[in-house]
Amino acid sequence: MRDVLHHRGPDDSGLLLAPGVALGSRRLAILDLSPRGHMPMSTPDGRYTIVYNGEAYNFRSLRPALEAQGYVFQSDCDTEVVLALYACEGPAMLERLNGMFALAIWDARQRTLFLARDRMGIKPLYYAFHDGGLYFASEEKSLFAAGVPREFDPDTWEELLCFRYVAGERTPYRGVKRLLSGHWMQWQAGDVQVRRWWNLSQRAAALRDHSPADPVSWFRETFDDSVSLRRISDVPVGVLLSGGLDSSSVGASLGSQGATGLASFTVRFDEPGFDEGPLARELAERWSLTPHELTHSLESLLPQLRRATWFNDEPLAHVNYGHLLLISEYAKEWVTVLLSGEAADEVMGGYVRYRPLAYPRMLRAMKPVLPLLAKALGLKGRWQKLARFLSDYSIDQFVMMNSCETLPGELRALGMNPAARYPFREEMLAEARQLYPGEPLRQAMYSDQHAFLCSLLDRNDRMTMGASIECRVPFLDYRLVEALAALPSPALQCRRGKQLMRAAVGHRLPRSILKHRKWGFGVPWSRYLRTRADLREIVEELPNLQPVCDGPFDRDKLTRVVEAFLQGDDSYGAIVLQLVLIVIWHDVCITGNISSGASLSAAPQG
Repeated sequence: MRDVLHHRGPDDSGLLLAPGVALGSRRLAILDLSPRGHMPMSTPDGRYTIVYNGEAYNFRSLRPALEAQGYVFQSDCDTEVVLALYACEGPAMLERLNGMFALAIWDARQRTLFLARDRMGIKPLYYAFHDGGLYFASEEKSLFAAGVPREFDPDTWEELLCFRYVAGERTPYRGVKRLLSGHWMQWQAGDVQVRRWWNLSQRAAALRDHSPADPVSWFRETFDDSVSLRRISDVPVGVLLSGGLDSSSVGASLGSQGATGLASFTVRFDEPGFDEGPLARELAERWSLTPHELTHSLESLLPQLRRATWFNDEPLAHVNYGHLLLISEYAKEWVTVLLSGEAADEVMGGYVRYRPLAYPRMLRAMKPVLPLLAKALGLKGRWQKLARFLSDYSIDQFVMMNSCETLPGELRALGMNPAARYPFREEMLAEARQLYPGEPLRQAMYSDQHAFLCSLLDRNDRMTMGASIECRVPFLDYRLVEALAALPSPALQCRRGKQLMRAAVGHRLPRSILKHRKWGFGVPWSRYLRTRADLREIVEELPNLQPVCDGPFDRDKLTRVVEAFLQGDDSYGAIVLQLVLIVIWHDVCITGNISSGASLSAAPQG
């Protein structure tokens, strides 16, 4: 279990083996590189032992109070502070941490195991009950190394095809669950309790009467402090720089704080419409960062997908996984920590798909008209997607399905009978409606922060840790997340696309970046699937490949969808791409064909 995760911690490893419990750790040394940071780490009396993944960025400000109580620290790492806090305060100490973490603490006296995840779920934690025991790990593959069965849960087909990601506790594996963000679990003698220790809706409601008088100055100061905290490291730090507004804001904050010469890393594309390299270089030059660029090559596209899938353990929800893995592996030569601009869209309302939701009355008025206009005028792109939504779904459903590329009703083209029920997503939407009544845009943001964003954070964690790099996310400092959620919509200015952030830090950015259209690390996958021989072969064989051949599809209808796509019908592009990614995932992670040259599993013939 421990060593299958060698990539997450190549610097050190450790074990605790005791009656009824085993804890294993791989260490990526970032703070206090000496053996004093070894894990599992125990308190001086031996009662509590911790294994821990992540960082508590404010650990140095927490030490003095513990030292005043008589605790003598043996190391200068955050792990020991977190352990000492738990020994003093128990689960309540989680509220004190500003960071990202998944942790397990064993209490040898009470014989209890305590598991916890950070507020936003930046660091992963999975678990399963098997053969009378509780198994847990940072990645699902570690559970399978312990003998937990690797079985696809066919009840997740619909959510995988529509949302590309199974949200909430469930995963695509039967019997494997994720501990939810902002939750802890306690095990004692087989009895298990799970509690939600952080609730964004409650925090936002409590802060509404204490909103900053000057949101622009508050955001600039808090954001810069968040970036500064995430520079804490005893190893080199760099920044992932796409050339977009979010990562450029992180890079500019670093530069404005005097981090000159710090390395930036950018993926370049040969396709001009997908290459933001010149923008990233302009930002790097303005703030005296040291730019490093890696040009994406199509030659190894399928092997990249397979490798990324192995690290991810689940079907790839975002098809730039391979590019993030490549740039992380490239960056490892220079740095061990990277800062990312991830999550700005979800917490500040940046997605273009949010904008129609800012005008619910107009949407209701357009509902009977736009689908007819779209058909008559042959509208494409976002207008066509909006027409599809309005044709078959209510505004409330539009909020929940805002991130979908494929709508449930469109699965009928494959012969499926969609239920269009997603309990966890519906629960988060109910919280959002209570917090933001009559504001579908804010409801969509809240829903995404608990579902869509989780898929992005999983991508960030798996691909960077796959290269033995820790990725930090300044936009998810809990002070930013809570206060932004509490701001009234006029102050947040999300109708205009992260206008608050532009007002706060836009003066630091080149005009070219401020004016650049939102791109989102896009990849021209429909073209690749039709023109790359290895990928096209998978598309052509989809009806015969596992798990599609055993899926809830009508074979003739599926064949027609595949043929229409190959002939240039882009309306089926999202469905076909997701089926291809699920086929690759099943082959790599369920069947176990890790080799890039392995043949895909087909249906039995005859």
